[in-house]
Amino acid sequence: MRRIFLIALAVTAIYFQVSAQGYQIKVEVDGLSNAKLQLGYYYGDKTLLADTARTDSKGVAIFKGDTLLPHGIYFVVLPENFFELILEDNQQFTVTTSLQNVNQDLTFANSPENVEFDKYRKFLAEKQGRMGELQKQANEQREAGAEVDPDLLEEIESLDKEVRAKWAETIAQNPGTMLAAVINTLKPVEFPDFGISEDAPNADSLRWISSLRYNQKHYFDNVDFSEAGLIRTPFFMGRIDNYFDRVLVPVADTIIPYTDRLIEKARVNDDMYRFIVTHLFSKFSNSSIMGMDAVFVHIAEKYFLSGQTPWITEETKGKIADRVADLKPNLIGQIAPNFRMSTIGGGVQELHKVKAEVTVVYFWEPSCSHCKKVTPQLRDIYNKFKDKGLEVVAVYTQGEKDKWSEYVDTNKLTWINVWDPTRVSRYHKLYDIYSTPVMYVLDKDKKIVAKRIGVESLERFIEQEVL
Repeated sequence: MRRIFLIALAVTAIYFQVSAQGYQIKVEVDGLSNAKLQLGYYYGDKTLLADTARTDSKGVAIFKGDTLLPHGIYFVVLPENFFELILEDNQQFTVTTSLQNVNQDLTFANSPENVEFDKYRKFLAEKQGRMGELQKQANEQREAGAEVDPDLLEEIESLDKEVRAKWAETIAQNPGTMLAAVINTLKPVEFPDFGISEDAPNADSLRWISSLRYNQKHYFDNVDFSEAGLIRTPFFMGRIDNYFDRVLVPVADTIIPYTDRLIEKARVNDDMYRFIVTHLFSKFSNSSIMGMDAVFVHIAEKYFLSGQTPWITEETKGKIADRVADLKPNLIGQIAPNFRMSTIGGGVQELHKVKAEVTVVYFWEPSCSHCKKVTPQLRDIYNKFKDKGLEVVAVYTQGEKDKWSEYVDTNKLTWINVWDPTRVSRYHKLYDIYSTPVMYVLDKDKKIVAKRIGVESLERFIEQEVL
């Protein structure tokens, strides 16, 4: 099995409900004696430790505490395996299994929700196994250039209907439960008939666009945001990430209103709100997609710096404010901050006075190993497009003029070379320069159209988007 690594419980990540009853989960494992068991749970993309217990000589261990554990999908880790269970308000029950067939031999006493969860899990495992076999056969037939056997397609469709029927049945029989919330969250969006006729021009494209827009608006329709137990499942964060990474168009102006809509949905439950606003804040603060820093700035200002995240300290709030201040002047769509710097020949160059259809502002230094690879490539791109309106303003970030001048001459860097050794222009703050190389692309009006773009993407970007 895959090894599960449990990490220490973060005090900011979980709330415990006070209860005189508490929890008492008795675990009996046939074939196991004097072994340490761990009771863990999922939180976002982490697995955290809730409790530990040791089995006696008969394989019996008891997890026990004076307060109820929060709702969620938990797991019991054995020496060589693990099994999952659902925790709701009833946390006084017994689990029995065997060391030889841990998941197959699971039984629960005094836990109707886990009896249903186990039945559903075993049903789904069986059907998924069969569906995998059928889809493999279908793919093999397609790869061989043949039409897929109609009987095979019929069985796939029948199996899919059977699974959907099981979803509906389980939800109907377990209303208001964690299990129902889990199934509803995992169900794919069901699309209506958009009324597009077969003979309509571009019918397939119209259906695709209609489906895309419908999915964007209704992706979370079945999610019960009042059930905070969903944040302690292995899939909930993945569902959120899939929405922002694959369902929505990765453009800040599109993403921002959808982050607000999701956060507003989460306000129905304090734990859910905290989880989602914190996750989105973290997600967009570390995004590798160009322009997503604007989403981070929006979330930071609207929720973290406005007092809507009371759990953060003033020190943390100050750090967030500093990071927002670094990013706001150089977001895509903004006019690039102007600067005046000395040229390599001793003159003065002002950025906004550079006349060009496209301006690349390049922050670099000759001794930087990555710069040594990027600079010659950028020089070639410059030579290719300079007659079409491309200009490069290369900002040397260090203070050794002789080395800089020698490198420029040796490598024939005939673009605009400038520096500001005392940083009086504050370019490092205005352009968020903490390492090199860094490139910004500006249009003819000096509006930022790309930032921190790689040189391998620059030529294609200039050809397709600008020139």
